[in-house]
Amino acid sequence: MKIRIMWKFLGAYVSLTLVAILVLNFFVKSRLQEFYERKISDNLTQNAFLASDILKDDLTSRDFGSIQKKIDNISQNLGLRVTLIDKTGKVLGDSEHEPALMENHIGREETIEALSSGIGESSRVSATSGFSTKYLAVAIKQDDGVMGVLRLAMPLVEIKEELDALNRIFVFGGILAIGVTLIIGYFASRSITFPIHKMSEAARSIEKGDFSRRVRVNTKDELGDLAAAINKMADELQLKIDNLKKLDKIRTDFVANVSHELKTPLTSIKGFVETLEDGAIDDKENAKKFITIIRKHVEKLDNIINDLLDLAAAESGKEKINIGRFSLNILLDEVVWGFGHMLSVKEQQLNVDYKGNDFAIRGDKDKIEQVLVNLIDNAIKYTGRNGKITAALFEQKDNVMFVIEDNGIGISEEHLDRIFERFYRVDKARSRELGGTGLGLSIVKHIVMLHDGHISIDSEPAKGTKVTVVLPR
Repeated sequence: MKIRIMWKFLGAYVSLTLVAILVLNFFVKSRLQEFYERKISDNLTQNAFLASDILKDDLTSRDFGSIQKKIDNISQNLGLRVTLIDKTGKVLGDSEHEPALMENHIGREETIEALSSGIGESSRVSATSGFSTKYLAVAIKQDDGVMGVLRLAMPLVEIKEELDALNRIFVFGGILAIGVTLIIGYFASRSITFPIHKMSEAARSIEKGDFSRRVRVNTKDELGDLAAAINKMADELQLKIDNLKKLDKIRTDFVANVSHELKTPLTSIKGFVETLEDGAIDDKENAKKFITIIRKHVEKLDNIINDLLDLAAAESGKEKINIGRFSLNILLDEVVWGFGHMLSVKEQQLNVDYKGNDFAIRGDKDKIEQVLVNLIDNAIKYTGRNGKITAALFEQKDNVMFVIEDNGIGISEEHLDRIFERFYRVDKARSRELGGTGLGLSIVKHIVMLHDGHISIDSEPAKGTKVTVVLPR
């Protein structure tokens, strides 16, 4: 059977409160009893000396009638029991009992102490009254020595009553304190256990695969830190799950796309080969035409396979890159010149703009050239006749940035997140018509990442596309 943490806290609170009350009660009672007894002793000492002075002459003259009369009078005025004892312990007078019937008091503790040091006191249960009694005795002296002892006795009933009243106060206060402790302890414990309960529920949900559960804890303490850590863990797990699902979809799409990309030219090749086998090979004019088409499809297959190999090498992280220092502006000029015919055919205008003077970077020149070629080729392909394309370089402190911008057909926003995926095509029919393998942008992204760079794309349908690449120097 599980014991909830809250009950453990409450048990601890009540136990601590109870211990505190008992300890406090013990020390307060001890101090009060000591205080009362000390006060009684002082009063008894004062009164004993005054009474001894009154009885001194009668004790000297051995006037027992006067002694008893004065003892009764002193007892009545002080409210105390008064006893006069001679130096042999014989009781000469007592305010409560007949002296002649009382036993010798020479062995009483207070009598012995008074005869030896002048003052003696003790506390005990009186044999005659049955109450706990405080006794204080003083010696009555003359020039030639001690004549006797005057003893005052006071029952400690009042002290007992005071201490009993104090006990009742402590009991009542203890019950009240425990009640308050239970209330405060309940809310204090709940403030701790409730977040723990919520975190436990969230952990169980995560264990079952539900990462949507979040812990709502607003305290700025260790529990708040723990709740934040659980929420962060859930976020990270959810992100990883989403990424795994996304990767799985990409993998599935990749297999389907590869199959489709390879199947299309292979189907055409197979069809033309079968046609040739059926006798078309004897028709030299058509046979040559079919072989040209087959070659075209073989070249397409070769391009797809080469691009796949390049992409696999880039993604593996094991591809070797030949790092060297070169000027990006010179390379860009060379690439642009290579597109002269293509631009002329589509009657497009490509402007090159340099913002700065130093465009030297360290990198693999051939791979960076591949990036430039791919991006400019895409800009030309997806920009209509008489379109405008800009290739701009920007000198930065630690980087060089180049931007390829066109006013072509553009890309819808829903496609931008997946534009760098393998074989992902915004317009599949048009992409194939233009001869792309669907791997170019994926290769571009991995080349940029190999150089610790960054690539981004902004586009809007019917307004154009802007690709930005930042490469460290």
